[in-house]
Amino acid sequence: DKNLETISNDDSNAKHKLLAEVCMAAKEEGDLIKTRYTIHQATYGDSAAELCTVL
Repeated sequence: DKNLETISNDDSNAKHKLLAEVCMAAKEEGDLIKTRYTIHQATYGDSAAELCTVL
């Protein structure tokens, strides 16, 4: 919600909040990749090259 340049470097709460937001975003992206990979694998098989398409 905020520009990263405006976040205080000295505020530990801001650091923790940023870390939590990054972790939550990574989890959501990981879940999305797993979902897309499963669908893609069912359609195109287990080729490693096909995984790059999903990512």
